[in-house]
Amino acid sequence: MAGGSPLRLIVPALLATVALACAFILLPTGSVAGLLTAASAVTAVVMARAARTGRSAGPPARALALAGGLGLTALAGAASGIATLVAPDVLVDGVPLPAEIPLVSIFFVATLYLPAILRPAQRRTGLARLRTALDVAGVWTCLIFSSWLLLFSDGGEQRGATITALIFGGGAATTAGVAGVHAIRHRTALQWCGPGAALSLVGLTALVIGLDYPGIPNAAIAAVIAGAAINVAGGLLWYGSVRLRPDLAPLPPPDLPLLTVPVIGSALITVFHLLNGGGVDATAIMLGTLGIAVVAAREWVSAVALRRQAGHLTDQENRLRSLTFGAADVALVLDASLAVRWQSSAAFRQFGLPLGRCVSVLVDPGQAEDVHSYLMSRLAAPHATGTGSDGIAVRLRDGFGRWRQTEWTASGADPAEPGQTLVVHIRDVSNARDLELALRQETHLDRHTGLANREGLLRAAGLIPDAAAIIVVELGGLTAIGDVHGPALAESVLVEAARRLRSRVAAADVPARIGETRLAVLTHCGAVRAHLLAGQLVNALSAPYTAAGTVSHLSAWAGLADLPGDQPAEEVLRRSQLALRSVRSGPPGAVEWYEAEMETRLLRRSTLEQDLPGAAIDLLFQVVVELPGRRPAGVEVVPVWRHPTLGTIPVAELLALAEELGSLATIGRRVLETSCRLLAGWRRLHPGLWLAVAVRPRQLADPAFQASLHTALESYGLPYSALVVEVSEDDVRQPGVDEVAARLGRLRAEGVRTAVGHFGTGPTSLSRLRILPVDLLKIDQEVFAEPAVLEVAVTLGHRLGMEVIAHGVAGPGDLDTAQSAGCQLAQGDLLGRPMPAEHLEAVLEQHHDARR
Repeated sequence: MAGGSPLRLIVPALLATVALACAFILLPTGSVAGLLTAASAVTAVVMARAARTGRSAGPPARALALAGGLGLTALAGAASGIATLVAPDVLVDGVPLPAEIPLVSIFFVATLYLPAILRPAQRRTGLARLRTALDVAGVWTCLIFSSWLLLFSDGGEQRGATITALIFGGGAATTAGVAGVHAIRHRTALQWCGPGAALSLVGLTALVIGLDYPGIPNAAIAAVIAGAAINVAGGLLWYGSVRLRPDLAPLPPPDLPLLTVPVIGSALITVFHLLNGGGVDATAIMLGTLGIAVVAAREWVSAVALRRQAGHLTDQENRLRSLTFGAADVALVLDASLAVRWQSSAAFRQFGLPLGRCVSVLVDPGQAEDVHSYLMSRLAAPHATGTGSDGIAVRLRDGFGRWRQTEWTASGADPAEPGQTLVVHIRDVSNARDLELALRQETHLDRHTGLANREGLLRAAGLIPDAAAIIVVELGGLTAIGDVHGPALAESVLVEAARRLRSRVAAADVPARIGETRLAVLTHCGAVRAHLLAGQLVNALSAPYTAAGTVSHLSAWAGLADLPGDQPAEEVLRRSQLALRSVRSGPPGAVEWYEAEMETRLLRRSTLEQDLPGAAIDLLFQVVVELPGRRPAGVEVVPVWRHPTLGTIPVAELLALAEELGSLATIGRRVLETSCRLLAGWRRLHPGLWLAVAVRPRQLADPAFQASLHTALESYGLPYSALVVEVSEDDVRQPGVDEVAARLGRLRAEGVRTAVGHFGTGPTSLSRLRILPVDLLKIDQEVFAEPAVLEVAVTLGHRLGMEVIAHGVAGPGDLDTAQSAGCQLAQGDLLGRPMPAEHLEAVLEQHHDARR
């Protein structure tokens, strides 16, 4: 079992008891007292060991000094016990050897005890030092008086050893005891060590007296009791120096009545002595008179100190009263029922608060219960340690009928009535709260919608540690509403959008407006729920708006980003806006999460947007050949932008970017003019050569493009059939395919041939080809992997009257597949990469020469 068997503790105790009983029976009483005193050596060894190993809670030097004094006492007791056995009749200068040994040790023990008890030096005033000295003198006088009265007043033999021990041992014991009781520094340790050292010295003195009168039975018993007391003193010394930290207890009262117990004890001993027929000699009268004089002097000094303290308190009270009268803060003293018992002058001057009423009737009824609970809790625990948020905000009705915003702080009980009162400080913060609210609204709120602004959203993200994501929503069409119906209606629609946003987020989420047409939500939802919430917000904000009898429509897109704890909110908001920018080019209603790849794409896009205006666009040409004879049938112009850092930009990306930036018309006009000029020269060698130009649907609807097309063909004498206008398969999958078909039809009616490029890269229905006015069908390389599909597409194209071009022929396998499927025309790197006009002209001349 844990801790071992109880027999391990009981058996040694029984053996020790038996051994002690045998010692009382077999040994003289003096030897028993000496051996009992020697037992304190165990405690001394434990104290010394703790001090040397650093396990003492107090200073090691004190523990070693006290252990040395206790060990010397134990050694003296052992030597005295042995001397009682072997040399009981030996006298040293008329003193029995068993008494002489502890008598001499008193001087050495006191030399070890007193420095340990008197250190550290206590910080006292002159009167406090005088009171302490009078306490020492008074207790020592009472001790000497009581001992003299019992030992010598009735004619008892006055032995030098006893008198010496009483004078010196009593003085040392009194000094140690009073120093420990009156200690200010190291209070906790010294209040145990001081009385322990005093008890040890008193026991050693009693041992000397008991052994100095070997023939008196009571003296021997007193010696045994002294030995036991020394062991008790050892326990007190061990506990105070080893187990306790020096400073734990509060400071002692300024005027501790230490002389009460000695004076009462001396009086009782005097009465007992006189009742038993004892007498009082001159020395006893002198000692009693000295004790009375010391007590009187001590009381006089205490009275002087109390008068000075009272004067100091009066000065402090007057100063406090003047400070309280002129202070702006309000102080109240509440009783146990929370009624106002006392209030500072500012309470009436500022608030007009009545005296004697319960504070609960003065506060907002909605806060009355919280204020009552707060005050009662502080009343029950007045010494509870407060923190910076220990106060409570209270809406208080003052005596003038106005509500004010205040802060209440309970600072503990009234010192005059501890445990029954509570001191409360009230500070008026109405103006500060109003100013703070105004600044917060101006700084962190959007004035039009009442939502948080960008700064408010970022501040909320910093104050909400468990927020999970930021959603940014873009509203499209708001500017158009303002242009058509006026800014007032646009603002009404925006306010309604803000209301919808606020009504569809949780109470803990933070909705905000971060731009003219951008809203945001700081949400606690996880990834899945945040995505669902973004979709719900987009749907809600896209629903029709009815205001002022007008139905308006907005489009909405959303971007999201996680809010990890290690990323600042500013960075997360930027990522959400990047995700929104990425999805903004798509159809309305799209929702997209931020991904790291967006950074690269958007950085590339931003770089291209900045560098495209004024960039030099080169024109390359790729030949389209007839497969049976490898004769050039046509060429496709390929605009090329060689960016200095990003390299060659693909044609589709270049045209899409130019379309968004409004540069497409300029690039298209230059392409048409330059290509037609070159084509006019090439057709002298190859009269049937045609030119294919890729265009965007927006160009087809641009009258400037139509004009530049006509101008280029007519300026260089080219027939309209020499030009092929090509649109991508993606363009004929868009919702406006009918408009694209109509525009292609008008061009075809003028004689310009039309084509659909990259066919087979998407889910375009083959049946849609029947309604498209297309002359050429360019099948993409992706279809080559399935020859059966390629054959079906080629057959259908031929049946619809289209010429089929195998686009992207990169190797002999692709060429064989295209020929097997029935393609008559082909284009690709195997047949000729895109090249400058000069190189193409050389290729055309080679074919011309070969044909001749």
